[in-house]
Amino acid sequence: MSRYKPKKHKQLLKAVRENCIECMGGRDSEDYMKQIKDCGSSDCAMYDFRFGKNPFHTKQLTDEQRKVKADQLKTSVSIDKIS
Repeated sequence: MSRYKPKKHKQLLKAVRENCIECMGGRDSEDYMKQIKDCGSSDCAMYDFRFGKNPFHTKQLTDEQRKVKADQLKTSVSIDKIS
């Protein structure tokens, strides 16, 4: 289990993706991508997020809007580090 040591700050969707890979036998198993795609555990809480993307995120942003949001995020993170 040492190869999957958690980092200090891991994005939630990446953590879900890693869980699905581990559930299907890890990266060492043959064709784990196909196994995740064909996963039959639709009652799993992470089933909709197994590809590392949020299927409920439907907001379409322009490049300018993305840049503004990124700047806002950088500012808020730098303020959090100071306090």
